[in-house]
Amino acid sequence: MDISKWNAIMKSFQDLMGYQPGINEVLVTKRLSAIGFKDIEKISGREEKYLVHILRKRYREILDDIERNKDKRKDRENGSDVNQ
Repeated sequence: MDISKWNAIMKSFQDLMGYQPGINEVLVTKRLSAIGFKDIEKISGREEKYLVHILRKRYREILDDIERNKDKRKDRENGSDVNQ
């Protein structure tokens, strides 16, 4: 895998979650995948596609959670409760 591509992925997670939580999320997701503890430089083409796929999926999940929490806060501020 190209290091610049890896750095771009790391930056997008850091922008979404903050510096350290973004790094932790990417590393934990990578380590829990089939790729495990393999070095970034040694990831092959097929493994790279797989890793990018699961990281995109995780990014969307986190983004959806953030948006859902914003909507809940907004509803509570307006006096309505989502859970009722």
